Amino acid sequence: MVRPIYLLRFTKTKITMQYLSPEEIRSQRDQVKERLIQYTGPTIRHGFGRAVFEKYAGQNKNIAVLDCGAASGGFLKDIAGAGFNNLYAVDIDDYLNLDTKKIVKEFKAADLSFDKLPWPDGFFDVLTGWCLIPHLENPHHFIREAYRTLKPGGLLIISLINVASPPNRGYFAAHGDFPAYHERNNHIAIITPAIFKKTILKYFTLVGTEYFITPRIFSGWRGSIRKILMAVAKKLGRQTALENRWGAKAVYILQKKT
Repeated sequence: MVRPIYLLRFTKTKITMQYLSPEEIRSQRDQVKERLIQYTGPTIRHGFGRAVFEKYAGQNKNIAVLDCGAASGGFLKDIAGAGFNNLYAVDIDDYLNLDTKKIVKEFKAADLSFDKLPWPDGFFDVLTGWCLIPHLENPHHFIREAYRTLKPGGLLIISLINVASPPNRGYFAAHGDFPAYHERNNHIAIITPAIFKKTILKYFTLVGTEYFITPRIFSGWRGSIRKILMAVAKKLGRQTALENRWGAKAVYILQKKT
């Protein structure tokens, strides 16, 4: 996924990410592009991004959609498969793979922490940022630009590290840090519930929250127990607490205030 601040390193077992400044990204352009053109984040890889988008975006397939931090373009390819056809992408550089280039109406390069989005006011119906904000040096600039370029009542869909979940709060109490922000990780911007309310909700109204739970949470014998607990909770209409506990990321669906 495209970020203006990181480099991916592939190993046999996992992908690790090293923090890079925007200047370092530009100076290592070929190396960064070689990795990002192959990369799709887990939220998109498991189809969760497409499911959330289709749930909230409505039936009009011609709406103008901008994916911010598009990387290889996996999300745009997914929703193109669902019939959406007015698609745009932005990132610090062009990492779109060849398949995605065929379905994207326009790509433009911009550093999302500092540059203005290169489109006019009120241009888009929906903006998306899949785990983009934790990688930005200036996420509040991006939020203001999202507000500017959305049409009245337009939607902003963003995913954030679920730092307020009970496991994350417990980990922080024990270690004084969050596991998703360790020193070898490229996450640098933390949005707590209070920061969310006084910055993002200054411009947007929250219309929905969804939680991305990685499939491995339901593997093994512990996972089998979790499946049973989730099934019971859904029948009782009380699954939100478990989704918050197990969700690695929280996805917020926000509507531009008018």
